[in-house]
Amino acid sequence: MCGIAGVLDLRTRVAEPALAQGMLDRLAHRGPDDEGRVNLGPLAFGMRRLSILDPSPRGHQPMASPDGRRWLVHNGEIYNFLELADELGRLGHRFESAGDTEVILAAYAEWGIDCVTRFNGIWAFALWDADRGRLILSRDRFGVKPLFVARGDGRIAFASEIKALLSLPWVTADPEPAAIHDFLLDGLVDHAPQTFFRGIEHVAAAHTLVVSAEGEQLRRYWGPPELAGDAFSGPAPGDEARVEEIRALLVDSVALQLRTDVPIGSCLSGGIDSSSIVAVASALRQGGLVPTWASRRDRDGAAHMAFFAEFREPGLDERRFVDAVIESTGTTLLTTSPSANAALQSLDAVVRAQDEPFGSTSIVAQYFVMERAHRSSIKVLLDGQGADEILAGYGQYRAMRVAGALRSGDLASRRAAMRALVARQVHLLPTAGHLVLGGRRVPGPLRRDRMPRELLGLVVRRTGSLNPALDVPPGTVLARNLWRQVASENLPALLRYEDRNSMAFGIEARVPFLDHRLVEASLLLPDRLKIAGREQKIALRRAMVGIVPQAVLDRRDKVAFQAPQRRWLLDPAFEARFQGRRRAESTGLLATGTIPRLFDLCRRGRVSDTLLWRAICVELWLDALGHD
Repeated sequence: MCGIAGVLDLRTRVAEPALAQGMLDRLAHRGPDDEGRVNLGPLAFGMRRLSILDPSPRGHQPMASPDGRRWLVHNGEIYNFLELADELGRLGHRFESAGDTEVILAAYAEWGIDCVTRFNGIWAFALWDADRGRLILSRDRFGVKPLFVARGDGRIAFASEIKALLSLPWVTADPEPAAIHDFLLDGLVDHAPQTFFRGIEHVAAAHTLVVSAEGEQLRRYWGPPELAGDAFSGPAPGDEARVEEIRALLVDSVALQLRTDVPIGSCLSGGIDSSSIVAVASALRQGGLVPTWASRRDRDGAAHMAFFAEFREPGLDERRFVDAVIESTGTTLLTTSPSANAALQSLDAVVRAQDEPFGSTSIVAQYFVMERAHRSSIKVLLDGQGADEILAGYGQYRAMRVAGALRSGDLASRRAAMRALVARQVHLLPTAGHLVLGGRRVPGPLRRDRMPRELLGLVVRRTGSLNPALDVPPGTVLARNLWRQVASENLPALLRYEDRNSMAFGIEARVPFLDHRLVEASLLLPDRLKIAGREQKIALRRAMVGIVPQAVLDRRDKVAFQAPQRRWLLDPAFEARFQGRRRAESTGLLATGTIPRLFDLCRRGRVSDTLLWRAICVELWLDALGHD
């Protein structure tokens, strides 16, 4: 796990090492254990290393191939590197280190650019191929690991975080109005190649960017996957085999991701996602639950630790479920419970860590979880991101499920859907909307928590939406919407929040539910194994029987990881902090008086605290950039 950065100069063919070093200096938090840089004529690049696998000098980066013709800097982990090393060894490759970086170099030498299709992991890497005169930038299937690029005057720069690119003389911190438009209006972030900074873009997830004197080529190497087409309600003979497949894949994914040479823990709430990971990880580390496909290498014999953000108030208190998991697994629990004042004091640090605006104060709470893990000397955390998006965990998915059943050709399924509507298990209006849309994106005017346009500044009102194109395969209404959440509308933002928060404290966050095999199997599950009535994530609940405490499996309420946002924002100290703050107004992003007006409307219950937070967050972001 590292922070990587570099500059390729295709105009003069002589890169400036000082530029690469300046970027790396801004990434020190991502790699506190080691650093390295190399100059290769047109390319200067390097890394800041967080040593997870083979912390010895043999794992130092940049790493060269045996003949010195290929060089690599790598952020992330290739979880199946042992299996790949065995395969490559049989093909004649020899390895000096005990980590995964050297395996990437050998895999590229053997299989070329397509080597990434064999990787199971999270990665963003830059590989220089001197023989072909090309730079290869690759990002994992779901974009767990970040990789940004900025172009200018015949040069292309890349880095793990935007703040590194902003150190370059030709890169400015000018806001991208279309991105701010989408955030303020609909709360959308990380849904398009563009960032909140004009001229800075992501390398798209599941893509490889090849840069040479001949130009740039963006190649997609994975997805979109096949989606479920079965919206029928009745049970089918193969259902139990599908549930067992989900169980086996999750166990195997956790087993692979326990591979580490440093202390490892988990994030924990009282929900089934994080509870499943903690329960499976604890069982594996105690010698149970033999994984189906992967060989294990868990060399850390310390007790598993779990980290919990606790808020003792109605609708947020999950302590009894967390206690059930801790009691059943023997895991050590460490808790944080930030106050409104502590959250207020941390805002500047969280905004600097994130680089871009973010959707709620739950990201602030997550920041405190990462800080607590850091104080416990944890370097790797497993987390449950992705489960809601691939297994249908959010309440709004019930309307999609019913709409899909109504569109199906099965009379029994239609009757079951009508019973759900009559019993008010779902609301009529969103169900009707999804029935008409058939899996297409919900139009902006129909989205919940939309900012009134009159509160947007003139610069934002004059611009349009980013409107990114998204390839959505055929499938049920629910399956098509789940893929949209995975690829664009929800998961990319959650992954960005977690990466920046964890790496701010030198922690690698791993996400077992995003093993691509598990994602593919989950998106193929028939709708009935995701939602039936008020019960959701049915396949996961059945898969975890006997592993996760029954009290957690029996839960039907959904408490997303969140902070007491309304209480925090309406604390007098919060409002006082933003009195007289006008950066967003003076730059044309918000209309005059928007923030005081939103405080008043929120206090009177006229608008949600979500809208207030978006405006506040843009103000904080501009403040961090120093815009007047």
